[in-house]
Amino acid sequence: MRVLITGGNGFLGKPTVTALRQANHDSVVLSSNTKIGPSSYRGNLLNQAERRRLVKAAKADALVHLAWFTRPGEFWASPHNVAWANASGDLIEQFFQAGGKRAIIAGTCAEYDWSVAENTLSEHSSCRPATRYGSCKLSLYRHCENLIGDGASIAWGRLFFLCGPEEHPSRFVPSIILPLLAGNAAQMSQGSQIRDFLHVSDAGRALAMLVDNDETGAVNIASGFGVSLAKLAKTAQMEIGRGKIELGALPGRGEDPPKLVADVHRLKSQMNFQPLFNWRTALKSCIDYWRHQLNIAGLNS
Repeated sequence: MRVLITGGNGFLGKPTVTALRQANHDSVVLSSNTKIGPSSYRGNLLNQAERRRLVKAAKADALVHLAWFTRPGEFWASPHNVAWANASGDLIEQFFQAGGKRAIIAGTCAEYDWSVAENTLSEHSSCRPATRYGSCKLSLYRHCENLIGDGASIAWGRLFFLCGPEEHPSRFVPSIILPLLAGNAAQMSQGSQIRDFLHVSDAGRALAMLVDNDETGAVNIASGFGVSLAKLAKTAQMEIGRGKIELGALPGRGEDPPKLVADVHRLKSQMNFQPLFNWRTALKSCIDYWRHQLNIAGLNS
């Protein structure tokens, strides 16, 4: 199929494009910043006229919509979330009106009710977002549910915690790895929080598989396995062999839920998906990437 992918030049977008092309799809990449090849467009999805022009120009059979405001430290509460929810709803409608057949939309575990997250979160778990980001994603999901009810083929990939190459340095995994590689202390909270990490290339593969699948509605995209942040950090320190972990050096956030782990029965049983990485090999992949980056920059002794 001819697939239009928004945010195709981003952290999740690049491995998703790779997975789509490996599945022999013709990927048309839409990026907000730079044109990355002949099968790509540059455009502003927040502009209604431009958004509609791009959909018509792409002439795509399928849409993989990943673009959103995701600036670290800002996206949770940003008013940009409202604009992106509204623009995304119109984008999806315009895609189907232009003859599109299948849409895959990136959701988030922040849609769930984190106050009852002691057990694994399934697609049927209650949704009660604690952040503006989660609320806006959930409102878009509800819109997609209505479209599904009218016959649209839409899958909603609820992403949990991703890690991998080209991750923003301020996110948790790089924020631990980079000080350790420099032989310094990696500061963090007590690290008792349990999280479900998935390598970004596995997430890209799952999204690409959804293009070829007929499942509709929400599908958790995660590993289904939880690891504490402290254990992950200590494992990174052992792998790197230098620096130290300072647990409790940073204050914990009161709203931080103790456990966020996905039930991935639908992903594995109904889609026959198996990740290529576990959390340990995903962590090693991240360490290798940042070590290589520092070597290129001449900063790794």
